[in-house]
Amino acid sequence: MLSRSAQGLYWIGRYLERAQHGCRLLADQMEALEDRTVEEIDRCWRRLYSGLGQTPVGGGLSSSEGDENFMRADAYTLADDLTFEAKNPDSIHNCLALARENARKVRHVLGGDMWFGLNVAYLGLRDTAIADIWADGPGAFYRRTEDAIQAFLGIAESAMYRDEGWHFLRLGRFVERAQLLAALLEAQLAVCPADDPHAEADWRALLRICEARLAHNRLHGFDYRPDKVIDLLVSDPLLSHSIRHALAQIREALEAISTRGRLAVALERRTGRMVAHIDYGWPERDAGAARGALREVRDSCRRLHEDIDATYFHYEIEDAPGS
Repeated sequence: MLSRSAQGLYWIGRYLERAQHGCRLLADQMEALEDRTVEEIDRCWRRLYSGLGQTPVGGGLSSSEGDENFMRADAYTLADDLTFEAKNPDSIHNCLALARENARKVRHVLGGDMWFGLNVAYLGLRDTAIADIWADGPGAFYRRTEDAIQAFLGIAESAMYRDEGWHFLRLGRFVERAQLLAALLEAQLAVCPADDPHAEADWRALLRICEARLAHNRLHGFDYRPDKVIDLLVSDPLLSHSIRHALAQIREALEAISTRGRLAVALERRTGRMVAHIDYGWPERDAGAARGALREVRDSCRRLHEDIDATYFHYEIEDAPGS
């Protein structure tokens, strides 16, 4: 496969995972506006922005605690920033636009149904503004957008030939997922200390965002202990939105596309070390150690991306003139 095609598919996976993650975060936040206290809503905004590694337009989060009217106006502005802000490269609109642009460049490896599905997701936002979705119910809008992205991924799952293109698309999705989950869990521990007896609603919300509440209830009942929630979302290989599962999918994709060259082997070893760190070294019930370990996962994911880029997209041609 041409490196530019592989790179395009990889970034489609990353941008769509990022947009879908943003939709889940904002859908949960909009629902929180209806039945959570002002203090809880304020805390959730801080978790959201910290987990995305972003700063709100205007430079910071102003505390809205104690002022419900201000809180709702602030929510309108913050949702607009995360959904439509042109200067925010990680806004949902920009992620979908960039995914579509990459898809346009690799139309020769995408089926017509996949292209159509991605257009549906993109066009649902192109001519929409925050005032439009606020009038109709922002929570429903974010759920519809997430469903449109999921429809594209479902078409890819059922229709794509399982060649290198398929594996690069998956690779991008799960590198992004591992990094986003690690950042979100670290932010959760920062704004909702594990020993806070009043934060149970925040931990339930985290499970909803990660589509893990049913799994948690099957394994641990309705006792939402922070250590159990974090362990599930980090180390359970059977949970689709766990870091451990994402790393397993990365490893599988890398094995499928491996050239067995020096850089490719080093890349697979890095992934193996990340898996082993979670399997054998994950700290239980120690919030401080967990935050440090999650930060290490994030750093490892960034280095993993750099290795993928150097190995498959911007590699040196060894027999080039003058090399």
